[in-house]
Amino acid sequence: MEKVSVIVPVYNVEKYLDQCLKSLVNQTLKDIKIILVNDGSTDNSQSIIDKYQLKYPNLILALKKENGGLASARNFGLKYVQSNYVAFIDSDDYVDLTMYEKMYKKAIEENSDLVMCNLQYFFENNSHESFISKGLNLEWNNDPHKAAFLSPLFAWNKLYKKELFSENDLTYPIGLWYEDIPVSTKLFAISKKITWVNETLVYYRQRENSIMHAKYNPKMHDIFKILKIMTEELKRINKYDQYHDEIEYLFIEHCLYYGAFRFLRSNGYSQLITEGIALVNEYFPKWKDNMYLRELSFKNYFFVKTISSLTAPLYHYYLRWKK
Repeated sequence: MEKVSVIVPVYNVEKYLDQCLKSLVNQTLKDIKIILVNDGSTDNSQSIIDKYQLKYPNLILALKKENGGLASARNFGLKYVQSNYVAFIDSDDYVDLTMYEKMYKKAIEENSDLVMCNLQYFFENNSHESFISKGLNLEWNNDPHKAAFLSPLFAWNKLYKKELFSENDLTYPIGLWYEDIPVSTKLFAISKKITWVNETLVYYRQRENSIMHAKYNPKMHDIFKILKIMTEELKRINKYDQYHDEIEYLFIEHCLYYGAFRFLRSNGYSQLITEGIALVNEYFPKWKDNMYLRELSFKNYFFVKTISSLTAPLYHYYLRWKK
């Protein structure tokens, strides 16, 4: 049986898939299974999958399904995992050749339920300089579980014990953007031990037409549904009070901080900002006292404290002018 299974949802990524798969089939960890889930691609992705499956029959399990979205493809792939550890990678990104060996070694040595690593954002058109994001933000809180809530919530810079999913009937919410958030936060809350490989092992491609760079789309409002789903689930498993401050900060981050910057770049910014402010005030009326706000730079602190329905147009037109 393989040590690690890597689930790769594939949908119309013929331009990037080869680079992703090369980084997987050449992993230094040899006891690995690469589970490719073709989520109804209409381009040449399946031909690329076929080529790799023919060349690496012992490494690759190729699956097909009707298009259902990223969450649906991940959930589908989870049904075929037989290893004790599982990971995800998006098919337009790629990983360091030593990634799964290093993360698996950390998991075994420290009996970790969940292992994180750092990631590098890179821009395919070289429009911006690449930058590295730490996988575990211990600078804000030295408790790994609480620090995890303050760190990147992506599914794919992590290695998980498979039983976290199977024993908790854990799946990604289908049909919503930002689907990583409620799953990652629940995993943080239920994991007995979280560890970190302080190396950059994942390369996160920034595409102009990706979700995070999209112009206004009604699906941008999904973040508000996702935050509610996350909160209710953490309450259900009696973890809400333990992580209250971190949950509160996630609301701030996704509605008034990083999320607000994203909203302001779209033509639907007014409604999004108004809805985000209302949600934060509804769940956390004392959010301005959140302990993590003091960790922000003065510029970002000022932005969070001053963003409102009245100031949003000023920020919107400033960002358009700056661009």
